Amino acid sequence: MGASVRGFWREAKPYQRLCYVTGAALMVLGLLHLVGFVVLGGPWVGPVAWRKPFSFGLSFGLTTMTVAWIGTYLPMPRWVGWLLFGPLAVANTLEVLWVTVQRARGRLSHFNMRSPLDETLFMAAAAAIAVTVVVIAVLTVLAFARIDAPPSMASGIRGGLVALIFAMAVGVLMIGVGIAAVDAGRPPVMTFGEAGSLKVPHAAGMHGIQVLPGLAWLLSFTTLPGRRQQRLVRAACAGYLGIVLVSAVQTFGGLAPWDLRLGTGALLLASLLLLAVPVVSAIRDA
Repeated sequence: MGASVRGFWREAKPYQRLCYVTGAALMVLGLLHLVGFVVLGGPWVGPVAWRKPFSFGLSFGLTTMTVAWIGTYLPMPRWVGWLLFGPLAVANTLEVLWVTVQRARGRLSHFNMRSPLDETLFMAAAAAIAVTVVVIAVLTVLAFARIDAPPSMASGIRGGLVALIFAMAVGVLMIGVGIAAVDAGRPPVMTFGEAGSLKVPHAAGMHGIQVLPGLAWLLSFTTLPGRRQQRLVRAACAGYLGIVLVSAVQTFGGLAPWDLRLGTGALLLASLLLLAVPVVSAIRDA
């Protein structure tokens, strides 16, 4: 596995290496906020807390690196690679730096229009997210149009990108809901209906791009036949997307995440099993 990872670095295009380095730096920045919390103290949760730059650094850093990695399997001219991955690295860096700066200033990051600087930073972050959404959308189209990968990896990449696109769509909705609330003089609460939490489907979809291609990569080290690997990855995709679907049904039904009905409870259980079996197989046979 270590040789495989080193191979990805050696064979990476320059724009991929830019994203690898950028993603690693963002993750380190996120971890520094965990250190800051332990050493300096202060709130971990709340409007101005250590958790937000910590989670943003890890999440955006990991996503930047993973998206660059799947670019290995998407044939494209070098100039197209720079056109996609260059802005992605810049946009994700700006997003993490925004919450980092606001935490350092002791100011709210999201939906903060209290001063010209706060508003400018928030709008710049919104523009950065728009860039990320466009890049991910283009990569998703490329993944379905032409992909140079084993069938199991192709399935994992496509499933992960679908989940990520959904997470991005929910994120855009969250921005719209928050801005509308602020304009109406209300606090920007991320609740849909009575108890639906928009953060749950956003988080659920966000990291399918690591789980599903990562599973396909792990399975490639097993002795399982290629067709068996593909069936396992497809089952995992169905399971993961089923979990995302349950989170969406709960949220847009105005229900709390664990306020499950018979149908959603059964779907969640089936989805967890579909995801768990391939993961166990990959770990056991690797």
